[in-house]
Amino acid sequence: MRKLLVSLVLLIFSENVTANRVEQVHLSLSGKMDEMVVTWLTQGPLPNVTPYVMYGLSKDALRWTAKATTTSWKDQGSHGYVRYTHRATMTKMVPGDTYYYKVGSSQDMSDVYHFHQPDPTQPLRAAIFGDLSVYKGAPSIKQLTDATHDNHFDVIIHIGDIAYDLHDDEGNRGDDYMNAVQPFAAYVPYMVFAGNHESDSHFNQIINRFTMPKNGVYDNNLFWSFDYGLTHFIGLNSEYYAEIHTKEAQAQYKWLQADLAKNKAQWTIVMFHRPWYCSTKDKGGCNDYLDMLSRKGNSELPGLEKLLFDHKVDMVLYGHKHTYERMWPIYDGTGYKSSDSGHIRNAKAPVYILTGSAGCHTHEGPSDAPQSFSATRLGQYGYTRLKVYNTTHLSTYFVDTSDKVGNFMDKFYLEKD
Repeated sequence: MRKLLVSLVLLIFSENVTANRVEQVHLSLSGKMDEMVVTWLTQGPLPNVTPYVMYGLSKDALRWTAKATTTSWKDQGSHGYVRYTHRATMTKMVPGDTYYYKVGSSQDMSDVYHFHQPDPTQPLRAAIFGDLSVYKGAPSIKQLTDATHDNHFDVIIHIGDIAYDLHDDEGNRGDDYMNAVQPFAAYVPYMVFAGNHESDSHFNQIINRFTMPKNGVYDNNLFWSFDYGLTHFIGLNSEYYAEIHTKEAQAQYKWLQADLAKNKAQWTIVMFHRPWYCSTKDKGGCNDYLDMLSRKGNSELPGLEKLLFDHKVDMVLYGHKHTYERMWPIYDGTGYKSSDSGHIRNAKAPVYILTGSAGCHTHEGPSDAPQSFSATRLGQYGYTRLKVYNTTHLSTYFVDTSDKVGNFMDKFYLEKD
């Protein structure tokens, strides 16, 4: 009898330890350059326990502590499993300094990770991509991890379609994915917004798994902006249009108007999931009605293209189509060509880049029917790197992750006076 009781106690203890184990650690930006947000998850609750982050300038001297808030949320699967997301903000950070941190509670603590606090005086280096799964995306995840640990990135931005899908298998797919990207997301800010695969159950998974900058409207991770040195980044939710969420689309448009009006950054980069321009076998190119709604709008849904053009947005990136394509500067269907597609000066409209080939289940090769506004089409798996050098120059190139060492392709410069 005693052995049975001991076994039951050990089983319960083991289950509690597993449920309270720290997992899925990832960083994100709050919009304030002296802050860094860390988010993690436990499968079980932490009753009468305070989760927190410890951080400092040495892994052996984590002198500061910040308490975390906890959100309990139910998965949309048939069992309705409850998970617990913990969020803490590290404050009073010095730009350029390296910080070490670990997260957890008295129940369990993570390993010690580190990051470089963003330094707005240095060139900005970003990885940007859409459509990355936990399975087909393994080569991209590996190369993003290696590049992160070689100090190649200041921020990583995922422009929708995450894990394929976060909610699959009662949410276990999302857990697997977030643990798979932890080796880079725990070391560099990982910024996300919704694609069509995140719209399930009113965006339940993306609202509850992540922590993005607050927009003052809904503050639910679905659209946001932040400044990083010379660059203003904007992430929008194109799924409000595809799902015909009229009220939310109108609120986002009003917020975007105000955000662009007060924007003073030298460079402005806008991102959303569904593409406005790309090449397909159809003569009209990329012209799916639900994709075009956010561009053109209708009597109830305000179109976005003119607003971006009027505010001189420099670049637009999106995914959804599982390939890579860079376009000439475009407005209202017209491409503005110049002497060199690889080096554009004083563009008359935003440059558009489709970068939806990070690691999707249904990969697409380059179109054999390029549109007149198409500059480059590539069929490899990979992601886009962005570098903002100064007030006059930025560059992008495509990293082929089907090549083990990362083949760099389509080097492109954008220059302005």
